[in-house]
Amino acid sequence: MGWMQLLALDTSLGACSVALWRDGAVIAGERRPMAKGHAEALVPLIEQVCAQAGADLLHLDAIGVTRGPGTFTGIRIGLATARGLALATGCPVIGVSTLVAIAATAALPPDPAAVLVVQDARRGEVYAECIPAGSDRGNGPQVMVADDLAAAFPERPVRLVGSGADIAAERLTGAVTIAAREILPDAAVVAALVAAQLEAQGVGAFGVPPGPLYLRAPDAKLPTR
Repeated sequence: MGWMQLLALDTSLGACSVALWRDGAVIAGERRPMAKGHAEALVPLIEQVCAQAGADLLHLDAIGVTRGPGTFTGIRIGLATARGLALATGCPVIGVSTLVAIAATAALPPDPAAVLVVQDARRGEVYAECIPAGSDRGNGPQVMVADDLAAAFPERPVRLVGSGADIAAERLTGAVTIAAREILPDAAVVAALVAAQLEAQGVGAFGVPPGPLYLRAPDAKLPTR
């Protein structure tokens, strides 16, 4: 696509992460671990990264953001901020599965085994997505009871990544290895994933902003009378 300026965001799990991609590489980025407070931290972090890069938000060509699964509040904050910036700049928003971003952040060496990203969703459930060997595209995230993993993902060999890797390893048989456990997405990796999508499909393929991948209702419930 030639020269391109891309802002990438991640607030889907336990960190707030921002990166600025320009002309084929990340030129500035910040990543701060945090269990909460993403809403207060994100915009100042965007301003800091843009200042480091000497970038003007009005000159963005695209915005990339993780869309879930993850924390309900975190996903909402990231997508809302990305959409607000898109309205101001007129550029498209491209969503990335949080689980695909986790796999890419783990930076596993090439291998004939597929990657199965499994995140502990609590209450006996997991979020899971399989990424075929040699690909950076997942087959789509799912939420399921942990005991259903073996039936849902029969492919072998497989490498496990994510906070639910041990949960999965207890339930899967055959050629299964744990490659990485606690991995948080990095906006620098999100930027690279989005740049690859834009290179392959063109800006015109992303006219509709991405929706959230909550996959299940939030844990918080409205009070009942």
